[in-house]
Amino acid sequence: MAKLDEIAKRTKTQLADTLQTAVDTISSSQKITFKLYVKQVLPLDGFIYWVRADLVNPAELERLGLDKLKKAVTIQGSLHRQAVSEQTTTASQSMNYIIFTPLKPIDDFNMVDPKWMYLGDYDGVQFSFSRMESKYTQAGIFHYRGLAVLPTLRTQIIDDPADINTDLILSNSTPIWMRLTKYGTVYPSYLSPSDMLPPYIVADVKETKPLQAAPHYLTRSQHVQDTVRVTLYGMNNKQALDYVDYIVNEALDFEEFGITNSPVVIDDKLNQVEINALAKKKHIDFDINYYQHTARDIALQLIKEAFITLEIK
Repeated sequence: MAKLDEIAKRTKTQLADTLQTAVDTISSSQKITFKLYVKQVLPLDGFIYWVRADLVNPAELERLGLDKLKKAVTIQGSLHRQAVSEQTTTASQSMNYIIFTPLKPIDDFNMVDPKWMYLGDYDGVQFSFSRMESKYTQAGIFHYRGLAVLPTLRTQIIDDPADINTDLILSNSTPIWMRLTKYGTVYPSYLSPSDMLPPYIVADVKETKPLQAAPHYLTRSQHVQDTVRVTLYGMNNKQALDYVDYIVNEALDFEEFGITNSPVVIDDKLNQVEINALAKKKHIDFDINYYQHTARDIALQLIKEAFITLEIK
């Protein structure tokens, strides 16, 4: 039996014709250009950059399976923008809320770890979308909502090769945790891939405080303590306890960091009412002390381990 989506593609309904004509009339046949951007992850600390595809080496695009995608697409639809000024203790900026109603779908929010996205550009404002809503197949139109790229995040969008920065961004122990991957890949908080399936681990550094006086400015390596919450997805009790033992043994064997508390595995409650079930989610709080130069050295090791040397005889 054919699916409703397939039928709607083959035969337009009267409702779809009417609504699409209305969108075309209201927008005065407005067209928005979307440019392709490719996700690049800084191996030092997991920070994400989105690089315009025409700046990326064609061999890299082919490796990612993106060489067949169009570098830019123009889509007809109706765009509505609402600008709201916001002032916080550290930033004053305009929040541009975007609603776009195209005549065909333009994004898939169910993709697992998407390596690419299209960014729209309207009146100097770049935007993407975080949700599609009110989809009704027979209507033949779609509503997309999103927030334009904030000025404080503009540095993560690369439109000029000169903007590419390969230096370490974070100033805490995140590189240390990213190296501890025996029980799963470790991601910095807020930087885990979209729609990732367990098992995986997220490290969230909640606080950093000094354990010594400030060093001489030429060395800039201070003895500090981080409070870190490590969240485990998809692990049972034994695996979680083994993970704690693994971290403790790493601290004892390599002496790159020390643990100053008694870590305990805590079950989190993450439910979904539609299936009346709980996810396998646990967290462990660690207090660790380390020297800042150690975290930087480990970050550089992560970069070196990403390369292989081939010897041809």
